[in-house]
Amino acid sequence: MSKFRKILSVILCVCMVFSMCAIGASAEKENDAATVSGKETLAELDFDVPVVFIEGIGGEFFSGGSTPDESDDKQIWGPSADVIVDVIFKNIGKLLWLLLINDYDEISVLMGEVTDALFGEFSCDENGVPSLDTYKNGERDYELLEGRNGFDNSYYFLYDWRLDMKTIAAQLDEYIDYVMELTSSDKVALVAMSMGNCVLTTYLYEYYYTAEDYAERNHIDAVVYLAGAMNGVAACEDPFSGNISVDSVSLMRFLKEVLNGNGLYKFLEVLYVLGAFDPIVNYVDNLTQELLAHGFNDAVGSNLATIPGFYALMGTERYEEAKAYFFDTAEKQQKYAKLIEKNDYYHYSVQANGVNMIQSLLDDGINTMIIAQYGYTMAPLTSDNDRMSDGVIMTERESYGATCADVDGTLGDNYKQAKECVCGKNHVSPDNQIDASTCAFPDITWFIKNAHHSEDDDLLSDFIDLAIYGDEQMTVWTYEDYPQFLLAADEDTLVPLTSENAGEVVAFEDAIFTAEIKAKFKDLF
Repeated sequence: MSKFRKILSVILCVCMVFSMCAIGASAEKENDAATVSGKETLAELDFDVPVVFIEGIGGEFFSGGSTPDESDDKQIWGPSADVIVDVIFKNIGKLLWLLLINDYDEISVLMGEVTDALFGEFSCDENGVPSLDTYKNGERDYELLEGRNGFDNSYYFLYDWRLDMKTIAAQLDEYIDYVMELTSSDKVALVAMSMGNCVLTTYLYEYYYTAEDYAERNHIDAVVYLAGAMNGVAACEDPFSGNISVDSVSLMRFLKEVLNGNGLYKFLEVLYVLGAFDPIVNYVDNLTQELLAHGFNDAVGSNLATIPGFYALMGTERYEEAKAYFFDTAEKQQKYAKLIEKNDYYHYSVQANGVNMIQSLLDDGINTMIIAQYGYTMAPLTSDNDRMSDGVIMTERESYGATCADVDGTLGDNYKQAKECVCGKNHVSPDNQIDASTCAFPDITWFIKNAHHSEDDDLLSDFIDLAIYGDEQMTVWTYEDYPQFLLAADEDTLVPLTSENAGEVVAFEDAIFTAEIKAKFKDLF
């Protein structure tokens, strides 16, 4: 009898495995057959819950908020052009002299004075709390929006992103209650963009994942992570931790995107081909390394390094490096103890449980979507400027672990999917730049090529609404018009990415219009 039970158990286990594979295989067939239209399905859905949109970093900040008179309020972020020009003219002479005599200690001191002049009022105190006299411009939506619910009719949650994430999450909770009361809804859908995902993950941790009363409240209907910064942003974490590298190729690649290949860019490209860029870039890179080694941490430690929001934009490894860089003495660690405590909370309670929270959402039947974007280079001020991104955040971070080619490269001609699925699903992009099989949640993670880091209602509204209002969890296999890999054909058109419309991936050195000229100069010299 015992032997029979063992055999029966094995048979049942095998049946379960094959049944799970059959579900995946069915989804794959559905995708291959391309029979289900997302746009047709959208017309049949009930837009029954309001959407709260959690914006990313940005906005203007002012001082003067402690008085009712706004006439004397001053913009402190970003600094006005007049302020910047004034600071430059006041310090340029001294800076040039110090550069001439290579006095890096004094340059660091001067940089501290400059950053304090530009950002002193914007910064926080030693506890990570901004001045009550400062405020962010803009207002949240506190009136019932006309028309149906949906992503293009979201209630915007604006916040002071300088604050620690736990404080902002508490403000979000109050706002969510207000929106539900305003709309007479007992549920809400949450969509976060960029840094808003740091707020979102903190909110989920506090008011869902660890909340003892969530089962009773049960107010979250759907969650969408859009181009999320919840796992760190290289353009923030690398400079703050002293990991900066400047090189000619990444700088030119960045300028090509920023200047859109215009006449000025072509002139700069000629200089690059002639080798005029290399000495300048090498000097800047060497100067950067010298400043990082000569007290630059003290120079910005009293202003920008006091802002908790910046630390939320770091991965844990770089965060620890930044903490060691700025708070490098026992005296500093004691002075900034509360700031460090707030930052540690985010990294070791919230960020560390990011994957666990998404799995919990799925287990609880809460529609969940992760959208990553790619096809652009980052600002060339990181430790590795070749990494794939949407122009701001690395695609690998946005997607919870995709394997990505360099921004102007591919995974290789003989590349094979890193994690083979027994169901035969393909998670490698048609342009061979992304392998989604290594994502934490490959079946609910989408990638949009040529979508720059932005919140575009026209491009994404239908796509996101399908995920929010669908009766079941949407996957990359559900709809023919929304497979795993998509292309932003223009500012309001999203189409499936194919080998035909993906475009050729060409390395920067081979794509420059002066490539032939460069080859001739090599022949001459």
